[in-house]
Amino acid sequence: MVRIIVGLLLFSSLMFASGIAIVKKVSGDTYAKRAEKNIKIKVGDQLQKGDIIITRENASIGLIFHDGTLLSLGGNSIISIDKYIFKPSTKEFAFDLNMKKGLATFESGKIGKLAPKKVHFRVPEGTIGIRGTKFYVEVK
Repeated sequence: MVRIIVGLLLFSSLMFASGIAIVKKVSGDTYAKRAEKNIKIKVGDQLQKGDIIITRENASIGLIFHDGTLLSLGGNSIISIDKYIFKPSTKEFAFDLNMKKGLATFESGKIGKLAPKKVHFRVPEGTIGIRGTKFYVEVK
């Protein structure tokens, strides 16, 4: 039993070793714009701070961030991951998303619970305050 737990902990730490979020579900044409390049996203890919996620018509994507935050995007969506810091040992937290258009569902993870004032979900007409919540947003 101990070996299984240690193995799961090691696997989960490796899963996020090179990124801040992992792609758990994707359908249709979905891209990450990174350093002026469009990278086609597939299940298992790691996303990084600064990535701009773009879904085409009839596409969707589901992400899990390192702190357990869940983000799903529908077709014709554009969202950028402007800031992400999750360092509980030093109490450093920041999460800033900027949605340009599309559909999203969001469920906050540990950052939203430990430091809710450090989570920002920006939309063209304002900012959604995160207080350990789930929400759905549509930006036209």
